[in-house]
Amino acid sequence: MNLPIVSTLRTLLLVTLLCLGSMPAWSLSYVMMNDRDLLSTSPLLVRAEVAQALGARSGPAGIESVYQLRIQEQMKGASLPETVELVLPGGTLDSGIGEVSYGIPTLQAGQNLLLFAQRRDDGRLQAMQLTMGIFFRLQQESLSYYERALTASSDLGNGFNATFHRPRAAAPFEAWLRAVSAGKAPASADYFIDAKQLNPWQKFNLLRGGNNNAVRWFQFDTDTPLVWTSTAVGQIGMVQDEFAMITAAANALTNDPGSRLSVTHPGATIPNPDTHCDNGTSDGHAVLWNDPFNAIPGSFNCAMGGTLANGGPCFFETNTISNGQPYNEAFEARIQIQDNAGCYFDGDMGRNGAEVMAHEMGHVIGLAHSCGDAATGSCGSAPPAAQMATMRASAFADGRGAAYMSDDRAALAFVYPSGASPNIFANGFE
Repeated sequence: MNLPIVSTLRTLLLVTLLCLGSMPAWSLSYVMMNDRDLLSTSPLLVRAEVAQALGARSGPAGIESVYQLRIQEQMKGASLPETVELVLPGGTLDSGIGEVSYGIPTLQAGQNLLLFAQRRDDGRLQAMQLTMGIFFRLQQESLSYYERALTASSDLGNGFNATFHRPRAAAPFEAWLRAVSAGKAPASADYFIDAKQLNPWQKFNLLRGGNNNAVRWFQFDTDTPLVWTSTAVGQIGMVQDEFAMITAAANALTNDPGSRLSVTHPGATIPNPDTHCDNGTSDGHAVLWNDPFNAIPGSFNCAMGGTLANGGPCFFETNTISNGQPYNEAFEARIQIQDNAGCYFDGDMGRNGAEVMAHEMGHVIGLAHSCGDAATGSCGSAPPAAQMATMRASAFADGRGAAYMSDDRAALAFVYPSGASPNIFANGFE
């Protein structure tokens, strides 16, 4: 990464934010929730310090990373012990098999969190709405503030709950949460602060494993298609054809003129969710409707917002070279759709769902966010091509459906070049 010349303080802040995780995999498909709705739907709210990372294990929804937390304050919910374990999707097993659940930060010892959570049957905590339920406590001179890994930008998407993208002054935010948790209702949530742009924007970004190699599907080099299936029940409560949304996203990748991709969806379904990839073998590439493993704690609510979906590949940590670049080799893919998200997917005659499916399938293929999260910076200050990319952190709901834009196509052409050299941007980048 080429950093601009900045003041020492700003450099330290940049390092602090980048150290939130060793993998630049931060946001997911979401519609922003306001703080009151997030709090009301979360069984638990705690301030905690990350004591240590306990490594990755096989969990009910796939590979998950386990962290030990020390509870500093419990603001809501049934009493917890002084130390608890938090599980987040994704990670790399001791065997070297990894799974990227895109949008999930990698935590480090010493980090201070504000965590909206629920407790799983095994006693471990899960972050409500995944990354949306995790706030990192940061420091700038004398100012303590909270910021999600999701984004420090202002308005994204259609402006729904736009204010709640902003960072929050720590003491007023904590006081407001304590009051609301105690059954009081403060007149206003006057704890937001203005954020400076801390991370420089780069042209398209790629999804990377723990060794910092990007993830790539080498089967496309031999014209072997990536064949999608899904759970048979479909997304509960939908009017539009959710299975057609998978097909639309697959076709958008296959028909991309600058890359060599073959992605298909014959329409086959599986009766039960797949058994994950932690044994290093693939049992198919599936869209899992209705979040069957509760991998995304909470439920989507069209009036409140929430996380719509998350997706990513399973991979082997390798140094397999393609066009001079080292890659990790992908071998299985999964997209999980949040329960109750059908109301959003139905929007604009199903185009909203097709857009989300294309975004998540972009992660599976190896694309990271173009802008709009802590790793890439604000979309408000990014070039127009990044702002308009389907791989932007938050959903557009603008009628584009399963379409990839210029920044997205540049990333596809870089990782999976077709042999042709299309002039995707006027100047090669934007």
